[in-house]
Amino acid sequence: MKIYSSQGKFNVFLIFLILAISTSLVSKLTSTYDKNIVFKLTVTDIPEDKVIYKKSHDSVELKVRGFGFSLAKYYFKTPELKISAKKLKELNNSFLWEQKQDFTDTKLNFDSSIELLTIFEDSIILYFDQYISEKKFIKTNISINYESGFDSFKTPLITNDSVTILGPKDIIRKIDYVDTEFVKLNNVNSDIQINLSLLKPAFDNLLIDLSMIEYKLEVDQYTEEIVTVPVNILSNENIKYNYYPKELSVKYFISIDDYKKTTPIDFRIECVLDKNQSKLIPYLTKKPDFIKNARLSSNQIQLIILE
Repeated sequence: MKIYSSQGKFNVFLIFLILAISTSLVSKLTSTYDKNIVFKLTVTDIPEDKVIYKKSHDSVELKVRGFGFSLAKYYFKTPELKISAKKLKELNNSFLWEQKQDFTDTKLNFDSSIELLTIFEDSIILYFDQYISEKKFIKTNISINYESGFDSFKTPLITNDSVTILGPKDIIRKIDYVDTEFVKLNNVNSDIQINLSLLKPAFDNLLIDLSMIEYKLEVDQYTEEIVTVPVNILSNENIKYNYYPKELSVKYFISIDDYKKTTPIDFRIECVLDKNQSKLIPYLTKKPDFIKNARLSSNQIQLIILE
């Protein structure tokens, strides 16, 4: 009997405790309070040609009034204070929010259950930059290792050689070109046709109008050819001289489809006369665009000054 009596008393106590807590909770939720709460600052209605890159305050402290149940939501998630940029004064690449002029508009962001009493900042500055668009060259980033006997003798073809970037003026001016992803190809013995993704420059608030380009390159089998070319001496001095050799061989790689197209007149070798030197350096100053790896059989010409 005593056990049941003790348990009954505990149950009664528990009921009264729950009622007391419930009554207190209801009282708190239905009472009106003034609270200081930190709000995250969010800017809305930003003009399309501008971007906010810095704020004088990322958050602001507000004093608000409301019922307990209306204020409860602010304790579970950081609230936002939304400020419309289109209603603010524009001054020196910044938007200015001022307590005296803009407080009334800011109050309208709250529903009727919450009253905004004050914002503990006299002013808030939102710094913006102007949006511009510019074309930037695309730099392909591809490494090709050819199979022995193969090479490319033509310029690669890409679907776009430039890309339009939209972003803040100060950032756009820092960008010289846009890279593609790095691709390495080994043992290549046939034409190349691949897609290359563009790498977005490492800055915020940028938009680019392309994400990928197509890269094409013709690959040919080649042969090594040799041609004999006269050596030309360039001189403005009125002296007699002789030189040796009078001709040099030029070795080069050429596609097997084009090897019959070259003749000695497609090449030119020149030296600049220097009477104080006994040896002159020859340079290959003219050659066809469709050959590769051209080199001379000698890197010096013997000069003899005649009395």
